[in-house]
Amino acid sequence: MLQQLQHRLVEQAPRLLRHPLKLVPFALQQNLMEALLAKVFGEAIDEGDFAFLAGKWLKVEVTDLGLCWFISERDGKLVVARQCEQPDVCFSGSSQDLILIAGRREDPDSLFFQRRLKIEGKTELGLEVKNLMDSLDLDGLPALMKYPLMDLATLIERVRANAPSAQEPAPASVG
Repeated sequence: MLQQLQHRLVEQAPRLLRHPLKLVPFALQQNLMEALLAKVFGEAIDEGDFAFLAGKWLKVEVTDLGLCWFISERDGKLVVARQCEQPDVCFSGSSQDLILIAGRREDPDSLFFQRRLKIEGKTELGLEVKNLMDSLDLDGLPALMKYPLMDLATLIERVRANAPSAQEPAPASVG
């Protein structure tokens, strides 16, 4: 029963969250994203690891939630915009796949080759972004961010592992 509830929760969450998340004003999304990026990537930003994004735009799209942000580096800070003329590179995927990547439960390369993570645009820039994300140390995250992320990634991974596959025959009915 608990497994069924977890499965439905993971399966239905994006559909249930999509509309309410669209109602969040962009200014609030922008402030939250910039603060989150500064917290998560603070050391890398301070060391100039994001300088390659200066004057360039990274589009991040969460396809099942209908969310999209454009991220760039300006004056030693990561900035978030609602739109830009032409993004240099675009990362897009489902909320679940992006959570699994962030929680280190899935490899971005594997998801890319399974066509679950799309990386479009300038290849070199996309690789720099991916490599920087891969180098993120989860132990450096504040506990209030790290543990919920890890718990959510674990839940998604568990539900997906226990989901019946399309190849499995349906159980025979006893009658």
